[in-house]
Amino acid sequence: DQVLGREPTPELAVMAAETCRELIARLDDESLQTIVRYKLEGYTNQEIAEKLDCALGTVKRKLRRVRCLWSQEGK
Repeated sequence: DQVLGREPTPELAVMAAETCRELIARLDDESLQTIVRYKLEGYTNQEIAEKLDCALGTVKRKLRRVRCLWSQEGK
């Protein structure tokens, strides 16, 4: 009889936030951490590049590196 909403439960939101914090903390490069935080906040790759005064390609490359690092952890 319970209707599921589109929003996560508070418990799920806390768990997701903690998981994100743990994953970000595992990144050994502060610039990677910064880019991931901006991405999670909803910034586009172009906006991140502008905020960090770097090339768009740099942001894309670092995001690929993060995905690679995190996917290796799951193995």
